[in-house]
Amino acid sequence: MDISRFKRVLAGMSVVAMSVTQIAPAFAAYSDVAAGVWYEEAVTQFLDDGLLDESQPRFRGADLANRAEFVKLLVMMNGGLLSTPPAVPSFDDVKASAWYYAYMEEAGKEGWVKGDGNCYGSHPCNARPAANINRAEAAALIVRAFALEASGDAPQFVDNPSGQWYTEAIQTAADHCVLQGDDSTQRVRPSDNMNRAEMVVMLHRVDLGVLIGIERVECTFHLLRGWFACLRRKRDA
Repeated sequence: MDISRFKRVLAGMSVVAMSVTQIAPAFAAYSDVAAGVWYEEAVTQFLDDGLLDESQPRFRGADLANRAEFVKLLVMMNGGLLSTPPAVPSFDDVKASAWYYAYMEEAGKEGWVKGDGNCYGSHPCNARPAANINRAEAAALIVRAFALEASGDAPQFVDNPSGQWYTEAIQTAADHCVLQGDDSTQRVRPSDNMNRAEMVVMLHRVDLGVLIGIERVECTFHLLRGWFACLRRKRDA
């Protein structure tokens, strides 16, 4: 079995098990995540799944997300660290002593993080772990990590022109309701950096698609709203 697929199966089984049996109690909410805020559901679910650090008092949703923390969540959602990181770093700017070293190496080995100019496997090669992550980069990483395929269901974003390195990844993520765009503007803002709240919401949408056999996600285009909305429904038996 392909290792990436195996990791996704493990991740899906873990989420389904927790959702069905509810054997683990929910962790206390972060002090800065107000009840009813638009990203509360994603944060709560990720806390329950052990994807976020419940020992921290605050979530810091408005802080910009960086590439290292995004990659760590991707790896954890795909079954965690399943290989031993190499003694010699694959990326020149990812030191073996860094907290994110094993996660960046795992993502590089899986082909999710390719390095600047697709340099993985050669030197010099940089992955910019401390850099802020923009929406296009996040979409590309998600499409690679979860092997999402384009369906053509989503309308074309007005600010996602053809011929860009991220064009296909943006539209594929939209096909799977991972990116939904801004209401009424049909814009996805690919070059905008994302904050931590946006990060967990985007990844939570992917997580919903992992619940195969439990729920399905439907996306419907709304002419009046100018974009489309996604609903979680119980999957037919």
